[in-house]
Amino acid sequence: MTRPAPAAASVEAEITVSQTVTFPNGIPGFEASRRWVVLAAEGATPLRRLHAIDGVEASFLALDPRQVLEGYRCELSDADCARIGADMTTALLWLALVSVEPNGAVTVNLRAPIVINPKTMMGQQVLPHDSLYPLRHVLVEADRE
Repeated sequence: MTRPAPAAASVEAEITVSQTVTFPNGIPGFEASRRWVVLAAEGATPLRRLHAIDGVEASFLALDPRQVLEGYRCELSDADCARIGADMTTALLWLALVSVEPNGAVTVNLRAPIVINPKTMMGQQVLPHDSLYPLRHVLVEADRE
């Protein structure tokens, strides 16, 4: 059984600051940080902040990948679903990490999204082997001065 990211019209799950999301294996590169919170940005912006509350100090900007590409889809394997306690009916929160490149470009990682199950408060970064999406999808071009 694989579980695709739902269409953009589906119910979006929101996580409040008082709730801790556990990443049992951490996030690649930040394996020591296992407990995180998702903070909503101020104002009417799709940005979220994923902030570590243990391990190394880390914080990422993130947004729903369907805000970037309307038809975005990512498949969860049976093992992925089991790790976060999800099934085919579970509403999940999908986040793509945003980066500011050295040249000033703003990119988003569509290849390896973060997926969180708000019912179990378990999350992981999905690393599909056959992803068609780029690791650095450009949101804002670099300054050309």
